[in-house]
Amino acid sequence: MQQNQLGGQRRNLLETGREGLFLAVFLVLPPIGLIAGPSYAPLLFGLAGLSVLLLAAERRLPPIDRPVGLIALLFLAVCAAGLSGSILPALSRARLGQMAGISVGCLLLLPLSLSPDRMRRLIRLMFWTTVIGLVIFGLDTLADYPLQHVLGGPAGNIGTKYNRGLISLVLLMWPMIAHLRASGARHKAWLLAVLVTLACLAGLSATGVAALAAGMVVWLIASRAPRLAGIGLGAGTAAIALSLPLWMRFASGQRMHLTGLIKWTGIHRLEIWDYMSARILERPLAGWGLGAAVGVPVRPEELATYIYADGAGIYPHNQWIELWVETGLPGVALALALVLLVLSRLRGRWRPYALAAIASALTASMLNFEITTDSWWAALAGSALLFRRLPED
Repeated sequence: MQQNQLGGQRRNLLETGREGLFLAVFLVLPPIGLIAGPSYAPLLFGLAGLSVLLLAAERRLPPIDRPVGLIALLFLAVCAAGLSGSILPALSRARLGQMAGISVGCLLLLPLSLSPDRMRRLIRLMFWTTVIGLVIFGLDTLADYPLQHVLGGPAGNIGTKYNRGLISLVLLMWPMIAHLRASGARHKAWLLAVLVTLACLAGLSATGVAALAAGMVVWLIASRAPRLAGIGLGAGTAAIALSLPLWMRFASGQRMHLTGLIKWTGIHRLEIWDYMSARILERPLAGWGLGAAVGVPVRPEELATYIYADGAGIYPHNQWIELWVETGLPGVALALALVLLVLSRLRGRWRPYALAAIASALTASMLNFEITTDSWWAALAGSALLFRRLPED
């Protein structure tokens, strides 16, 4: 009897520890993640690792999402198979290890749970820590970024140090709004949306603005016709992902007509996509190896037509193009399978918010980050975890 009581007390203590970690990490995530975007990875994956250790102390294992785990395993297998044909084998091996770590971190993070009462309390407090983070961002921006200077940002374009945090905050915003609506805090939900919108407009992240705008458009459509929005998002993603190399070939060919009409960074990306899409068509099935997009050859006749691109170790700034370049059609197909799997699971009253988050994520994936950026995957997994903890209909 006494042993059972001691065992129960130990389990309660470990459960309290796991929930305490969950609360602590997600409370500090909005302000710290905004100020230092890369911190999403150590915070969230660290939470996952420590939570698993506490589970192991009870001789338990976390319930892994098997379909997601299978897709991750197959993707790693595709990347491993590509090592033999990689043009940068050492880098591909390093990126494979990084991708394996990201996969494990995400799979261990997704099953974490929190009691409904504590989740409601957490979201209420997260609203205020998000406001604090946005106030810090606003003051630092108005004062010409003294905080980022202290943190050691580059002198030239230091405001871009907030870009990753702003994009991640957009992903986190959608489940937070849904939770606030679920708890009856409708005005706070609207205020959060307004504050994040103002921050994106005040920041230097065009990707953040585009991701937020895409999410809002899809939310508006999904609020009226969620099934139609889901089907359209899935079909549109499949069509774009599978035909993207051809579209990029066409778009990059129009860049001379766009000079002066769009920012120089847009012309630069069109130049990058020009030679990247050409390399895709040379190896559409096998790819050039994970991480090898930075080293694909650029032909002299191509360089002669570029203004900004010099082919010197730059990533594609489009994850789907990068998937095509590095992993070929098999990698693209598995990434698309993950998107369609997530879309197929969406049900109930919170579906419009989840569709909005997916639209924001897909938009960002078209414009920024390498596929092995750990903080990007951590932000996606953190957003997904909050959606999973929404109350049932």
